[in-house]
Amino acid sequence: MHRVQVSIALCALFWAGTFAQDPTISLAGVQDLTPETFDKFVNGGKHALVEFYAPWCGHCKHLTPEYKTLGETVAKDPKLKDSVVIAKVDADKHKSLGERFGVRGFPTIKWFPRGKPVTSPEDYNSGRTASAFLDFIKGEIRADSSFARVEELDALAKKYIGSASDAASSVADEISSAVSKLTGEAKTNGDVYVNMVKKAAAKGSDYFTTELARLQRLLEGGKLSPSKLSEISRKISVLGAFQNSAETAEE
Repeated sequence: MHRVQVSIALCALFWAGTFAQDPTISLAGVQDLTPETFDKFVNGGKHALVEFYAPWCGHCKHLTPEYKTLGETVAKDPKLKDSVVIAKVDADKHKSLGERFGVRGFPTIKWFPRGKPVTSPEDYNSGRTASAFLDFIKGEIRADSSFARVEELDALAKKYIGSASDAASSVADEISSAVSKLTGEAKTNGDVYVNMVKKAAAKGSDYFTTELARLQRLLEGGKLSPSKLSEISRKISVLGAFQNSAETAEE
């Protein structure tokens, strides 16, 4: 009788372990994508980390517990949940998606940056543990939020937000003067600072917050052209300088 009980217990452990490594199972915080749903969740509105797997792939099975932990962690963190989609695709079943993104082996993990065309994902080549995924994602989010920022102009943005209404015009002139000395990509980004300050002067100091919310809604809605995605992402990045400054001033 004892041997029977032990055998049953071992079998239960075996099947539990097998199930836990099944890449086809639903995981909390992880979207299972198909050709019909892929563009609904991966559209440039948020960052997306997508695993392309095959059910029979041993490496995919070993990845499942880590991906499960990743999905649960992101789902519990409001900031991460609002910023990134964690997803997986059975590319053996949905071969059209594998072909669409050049999948040649399993698992293949792709990173789809926010504000960039879905047609140009990046290969994920870092570690394949939940902690490695999280470190990568957080680093990408930090880089994205500051890609269009100019350090000198960030300081002036803080000064603009903290100045009295009668002094704001003078700070706006400082921003315009600083931008006039920039060149290349920095000048392109600087022009956004200038335009934002002009609109804030016309619409009021809450413009920075309301415009940021408006642009984020547009981005999350998806279906934007590559050029529009780039334009909105640049504006959101620059608006972050004024938003952060506003929070600092309140504190």
